[in-house]
Amino acid sequence: MTKKSKIYTKQELINRLKEISAMGWVLNARRGNAGGIGNTLEDLLGIQENNLPVPNAAEWELKTQRIN
Repeated sequence: MTKKSKIYTKQELINRLKEISAMGWVLNARRGNAGGIGNTLEDLLGIQENNLPVPNAAEWELKTQRIN
C-alpha cells in the first residue's frame, strides 16, 4: 500500500512549519543519509519522500539547510 502525502494549503503549510520551528532542535531521523535533514522535514510534515524535480508540497518545493 502506498502512503498518501499530506496536501497543504499555503496557510496550513506556514502554520505547520511554525509548529515544527517551535519544537526547537530536531534530531536527524535518517542518520548517515546526506539528504537526511530534508527527509526529516518531510517526515515531520507527513510528506512522502520523492526525488523527482517537482514540488513536494502542493506548488512548493521544500529545501532544508544544515547549520554546522
